[in-house]
Amino acid sequence: MSVNLELRKEFLTNFQQKIVTARKLLYAANHSWASKLLDNLGYEIEKTDWLDIQKKHQLNMIISNSWWMYLNSLVKHKEGKVDIDLIRYIDAYKRFFSFLSKLDDFYLFNNFCTTLLKKFVEMEDLSQVGITKFINSFSAKLQEKEEFQKLFELQILQIFLRKSVAPSEYFHLSMEKLGRIIFNIEPSKRALFIYILLESVCLNYSLMDESAEFVRIINKILINRLPGYLKNEFSNVSRININERSFDAILVDLEELIYYLNDIGEYSWIIIFVRNIFLKIQEYKSFGEAVTYIRKFIDFSINRNRFQIAFDIYDFLEDLFMYQSDLSYDNILIELWVEACKKFVDMKEKKYLLQSLEKLNNHLKFPQKNDQIFHFFYTSNILWQFKSMFFSLEQRDFWRMMFYRALFEEQNYNLAKKILLYLNEDFSKIISDLRLVYSETEHLHKEIYDFDDQIDTLDFFQEDFAIKQFILRINSNGMISYRMNSIEDDIIEGTISNESWSDLQIIEIYNELFYDSKDRKYMFNLNEFGELLYIFLPKLIRNFFKSFKIESLNLIPQIYFILNNMTIPFDLIYDNNFFLLKYSSGYKIGDVPLGGVVFEEDDNKGASLESSKTGYEVLVIDLINSKSPLKWNEKERQKELLFPFQAGAEELNYLINFFNERPEIDQLATLIGANSTREKIISNLSAGMYHIIVFVGNIFYSKWSPKNSFFLTNDNHIITFNEINKIISKKYSKIQPFIFFNSQIYDIDGTKLRNTLTNFGEIVAQFDYNKITGIVSKNYPIFNDETKQIISSFFVKLFNDTSQGISLLKARQQCIVSKMEKIIEQQVEDSSSDKGIMRIDLRSSLAISSYLLFGKPWKKL
Repeated sequence: MSVNLELRKEFLTNFQQKIVTARKLLYAANHSWASKLLDNLGYEIEKTDWLDIQKKHQLNMIISNSWWMYLNSLVKHKEGKVDIDLIRYIDAYKRFFSFLSKLDDFYLFNNFCTTLLKKFVEMEDLSQVGITKFINSFSAKLQEKEEFQKLFELQILQIFLRKSVAPSEYFHLSMEKLGRIIFNIEPSKRALFIYILLESVCLNYSLMDESAEFVRIINKILINRLPGYLKNEFSNVSRININERSFDAILVDLEELIYYLNDIGEYSWIIIFVRNIFLKIQEYKSFGEAVTYIRKFIDFSINRNRFQIAFDIYDFLEDLFMYQSDLSYDNILIELWVEACKKFVDMKEKKYLLQSLEKLNNHLKFPQKNDQIFHFFYTSNILWQFKSMFFSLEQRDFWRMMFYRALFEEQNYNLAKKILLYLNEDFSKIISDLRLVYSETEHLHKEIYDFDDQIDTLDFFQEDFAIKQFILRINSNGMISYRMNSIEDDIIEGTISNESWSDLQIIEIYNELFYDSKDRKYMFNLNEFGELLYIFLPKLIRNFFKSFKIESLNLIPQIYFILNNMTIPFDLIYDNNFFLLKYSSGYKIGDVPLGGVVFEEDDNKGASLESSKTGYEVLVIDLINSKSPLKWNEKERQKELLFPFQAGAEELNYLINFFNERPEIDQLATLIGANSTREKIISNLSAGMYHIIVFVGNIFYSKWSPKNSFFLTNDNHIITFNEINKIISKKYSKIQPFIFFNSQIYDIDGTKLRNTLTNFGEIVAQFDYNKITGIVSKNYPIFNDETKQIISSFFVKLFNDTSQGISLLKARQQCIVSKMEKIIEQQVEDSSSDKGIMRIDLRSSLAISSYLLFGKPWKKL
């Protein structure tokens, strides 16, 4: 479901603020209000339709962790003793489990309940009545979720703790389910199956040192309380004797049981056997052999779509490795969960990927040495790639990824130094010399783990591959695909499989840079923002741009961006120069046409002025509302314009004079002032005779129906973009007009909008670029010498039979040349001669980045 970015950002911001408030209430011992706030948050998550099940799990995990951190804080260890505020502890647990029980997320409920149960079992003064109530309440949820393996485990645990059977519906149900499985197993293996199930309870909860003795005790208690049809099977358990000498033969039977349980659909019991096999191999052989042996069941489970088993094995391996770890930065544990993420990333159901990401986050601790620093940020980059398909609530994931790419992939030390400021301040203490860190870890680039099957090198590029056209597609799910054509018509195309487009953080930096100039959080100039945008691109795309060979100055590559939402201008990407000064680029908002994108031939050279075409007809429409509507200004004691647009009025006059003076124009029609009525606008548009149509005025954006956003005509009527599009796109018109918009945008309540890229992109997404030449929009309502130069240069090139993309590129370049001529000495001092390319700070020239082309950049007028 496509959702407005502002709505999504607002939801996440409110969620974070409420989490912070709830945590403060918890630590102030205000359980009542904290639980109400967190319960309401859980309800908001569930009722929000545009959140899918994976994102809901992620947000619910944050709420659960808020409770869990608070509960752990109530347990204080002093001088070997444990001090607990029992009243607060019990009340908090009741409220926590009340929250968990309402969730449709059994993983969270089971995880936290099992952890608490293990704490209870360790208590010396355990209340039998209390533990029975807890197990029964836990069992009720297990019965509801049909988790019969866990239900059986709890009944055996309860029997051991009570030293007797407490008859209940859960005990009888678990025995009934067990009986159905047992009688599907051949008689010779039934006793072994039961033995392993009983022994696993002892091993899982560390109940006794001798697991064989535990089995004997449980079997003795059970034998007289079992249903008659199970007594004979349980009586045979006493014949099972597992030791070092008999284990190899028993191992064969255990493996056969695993495969058989999978075949008959009772795979939930398999993890019990895998754990048991590991412990036996470790005891009789070695830890390493045991790990190697059970790892084969990961691929066995994945290949058969038994993902829960695979996750449980990874979870089990985590526990084993943690016993071997000193709890500091541990490469093995980190790489274990990176491997798990890689196994689960291609699944449609992302539950196991999310759970693996949570595990990975827990183990990604603060590094100390340079090799750990490289490993940490390398993993952070991979973590971002996995997380990019979800919401990332924390800025830290973004900045860690960006630091890795800036330093270790691009060796952009200046940018890495600035990014370092937005990381945890402890990183600045251990990373003092970026060049030293890079040089000391450079050899690790080839040695570090790699689970990436996406080719990020360009070995398949021909040495003489000269790019002609490049299409970059980002769909509503963040999937990135590409297609490149060379001048020899060779084609390279594909999809980025290891990363999705998730640009919330980049948008925030962009908005601050261009719209929020007062309380700045990020200290990046425009060049540095362009560099950030460049390294934010997946590595494969960056490598494409690095490998572009431009055949000659006359051959300018065409880049066509096809996006579902217009959020940031890709023209501002900076790789030693801004894209808007290197490439001919255009945008398409919405889906790719069913017929695909058809490139039209373009000589790309541009003719001389003498070869300019003539006979163009132009329509200029005034919609700046310079006379009305009016509002009363009490302070000034007079009426004033409700939607003033001075820059628009000045540009309107300039464009009319410009077109009047151009010999290429045969006819100029203007609808100005009182003459610009709805009826006349529709009449002129319907004539279908104009090659160029210019709209200057105020747009009123409808968030509910962007295509029906509208202009307010000077006779106080409206004309919607939907109407404009239908008139211009009519079938009988032979002319494909070029449309120019100079506008400022308001919402339908009359509030002036600031960052209007997304809004305007949604409005023009309806236009068919097979029926018009293209659309150029002016993003910022400014008018000065630079905007005059750009717009005049653009149209001169367009009249000169140059494609619209190259016309805009040349106009920008010409504006830059003019600026450089005026301040040449300063530019020489600030220039970088590393690669013979001068670095240009566009921030001083907002006009250059103001214009965007929507449409195919290779099309001509």
